[in-house]
Amino acid sequence: MAKKTNLSSTEVEYLLMASPLMLFEWVQQGKLHAHLEDGFDTAFSRDDLRYFVQARGLSIGRPDKNRLRVLIVDSDPRITHSLVDLFDTLSETVDATAVHSVYEAGQRLQSGSPDIVLMDLRLSNPESMEMCRRIKSDRATRHVRLITMIDHQDCEQVQRSLMLGAAGCLSKPINHQKLFEAMGLCVELPSRHADARVEDYP
Repeated sequence: MAKKTNLSSTEVEYLLMASPLMLFEWVQQGKLHAHLEDGFDTAFSRDDLRYFVQARGLSIGRPDKNRLRVLIVDSDPRITHSLVDLFDTLSETVDATAVHSVYEAGQRLQSGSPDIVLMDLRLSNPESMEMCRRIKSDRATRHVRLITMIDHQDCEQVQRSLMLGAAGCLSKPINHQKLFEAMGLCVELPSRHADARVEDYP
């Protein structure tokens, strides 16, 4: 089967670990060319994407044959325990590690090279926001897919995290199906897992 020449917005976001907002800005600024496929869907050619990546020193490599390295940053052990348990069910696809402070997250980012960071915005603000900014501005980590988590939908915090480059902001308790979608994973869970809450775990 021939490799398709065009990629969708979702596929490009996943390959570049970029948020929808960041991708939109690249297109608006003329940095990345997009066109309409079938007159409706936004599409990107593989050649244009390859040129964009090479010109900016970004990474397009995906760990298709290796496990995704996920770093969970949350001060609540119940949250980290439940998410690590969840990812253990996907052990062939995901390798999850949890830390409970911004300081520990910084150390892990230097030594662990995660592909995805799940960042709790409740962590000693504004330190959590500063960590988000550092992740997406540092050349060594800007390829990381950043997903933020929040106890309740604070519109200002949600918007700030998206502006800083987060691919999405999820409300707690985390809906696991939405989490997988934000991570770019195609995983279907039984209904009892999809809406699992922190209280369901010891």
